[in-house]
Amino acid sequence: MKNPSGVVVAILTFRRESELAVCIDSVRASIQASGASAQVVVGDNDPESTTPTYVADGIERLHLGFGGVSPARRAFVDLARARDRRYIVFVDDDEYVDVDWLSNLLTCAADFDAGAVAGPVIPVGLPASELPLHTRVRHSTGTPVASAGAGNLLLDLKALNGLNFSDDWDLPGGEDTEFTLRMSAGGVRLLWCDEALAYEPVGEDRRRDSWLFARYVNNGRILAVCQGQLELPLLAAQSAKRALLVLASATLIPVALISPRIKRVVLDNGARNIGWFSERFSRSDSRTPRAQRLVVAR
Repeated sequence: MKNPSGVVVAILTFRRESELAVCIDSVRASIQASGASAQVVVGDNDPESTTPTYVADGIERLHLGFGGVSPARRAFVDLARARDRRYIVFVDDDEYVDVDWLSNLLTCAADFDAGAVAGPVIPVGLPASELPLHTRVRHSTGTPVASAGAGNLLLDLKALNGLNFSDDWDLPGGEDTEFTLRMSAGGVRLLWCDEALAYEPVGEDRRRDSWLFARYVNNGRILAVCQGQLELPLLAAQSAKRALLVLASATLIPVALISPRIKRVVLDNGARNIGWFSERFSRSDSRTPRAQRLVVAR
């Protein structure tokens, strides 16, 4: 039976079976604690996966096989709409959630009449000295935000008025930033819930300087693409400021080698702006437009 007030908890996975099991266990505990009518749907995005699909014990596993993240998230939203669910909640397969996670997301959506609610993803398994490199900005509950990641994100499908993730986004990551910016431009209220906690273990590969540099460069590219889609004017002063930040960051590299806090400054102002310049002034016709135009939905 269709449940118009129900919830789909969507977990997109790609070759992370052990992490996925931990994620599912935590989500099931949170659903039980919340008392919400919710179903967990796992989308296997590996085109070569041989893991069977199934429906058992409140868990449904589908084979999506897109490879790309944005079309897979889009398929999840389509599925939730086809089943007349009110909410879809995204959580990543390498995360686990607090027992009150779902309850806090739903309460925030109801109390603040939010069209979408984002929560923190807290890095775990790191020495205290490295936390500045991985910790993300947090806000007080109810604070409006322009964009958010999909690692901890509730969407009210009724409020979205047909909006969905892009079907032609081709950067590695950033589909959630593009979508939530477009959603906000369309008038959907995206609010923060600081009590809806998700946790992300940080493996050795993500602690390497090479991974961090590539991550921040890619973040800069994502920002440039999204600004282009929003058709924001490019002021010479903005470009000059970014160039100065890159140069200033270069002078801090020797200190960054021994100070994680300074390294974060270099990544934020140096690597991110290198990515921004590389994308903003790219002459590749294939990147124009990279994703669907950010049209304000009425």
